[in-house]
Amino acid sequence: MSPAHEKLRALWLSRERDYGERLAVFVVPASGAECDPELLRGWLREALPHYMVPDRICALAELPLNAAGKLDRSALRLPEQLVATAQPLRSPRTPAEQTVAALFTQVLGACPDSIDHDFFADLGGHSLAATRLATLIRRAWPIDFPLRVVFESPTVAALAAYVDQACAGNPADAAIPRQPRLNVSEP
Repeated sequence: MSPAHEKLRALWLSRERDYGERLAVFVVPASGAECDPELLRGWLREALPHYMVPDRICALAELPLNAAGKLDRSALRLPEQLVATAQPLRSPRTPAEQTVAALFTQVLGACPDSIDHDFFADLGGHSLAATRLATLIRRAWPIDFPLRVVFESPTVAALAAYVDQACAGNPADAAIPRQPRLNVSEP
């Protein structure tokens, strides 16, 4: 048993439309214990597939219950901020990073704070959003871009590196990427 979760009395993972199809976890630490979000996220990363790791963690004194003694989902309030991370935030530097970050924003409705944030674990992406992202990347660059790349390299930095490398293989086609149209209908 990991120290991250042995001090918990309750853990509830939620994927609710109220939260914009994002994963959130609500935890109740054992009495006298504190919840370390980074330690808990590390344990969740080991225990769950990366696309199921929540982007928001909220510690509560008690899980809210209704009159029947069941979990009162409507009383749960999602924290506004993402879980703080120990690594420094890096902004997009290259044209490819800037374009991929803009595509993340278009697909997820929010701009990633860092090029190192995970599409799934940190930003709340899911498989349908990954499909939209892959389609938009294919439209922005004349390269072969399989969907699995989003699952294997789910950060702006990693996807931009993949795009740069793929464009380097086709120097004639490696023009500056088109800027994504923000009001285009997506697949």
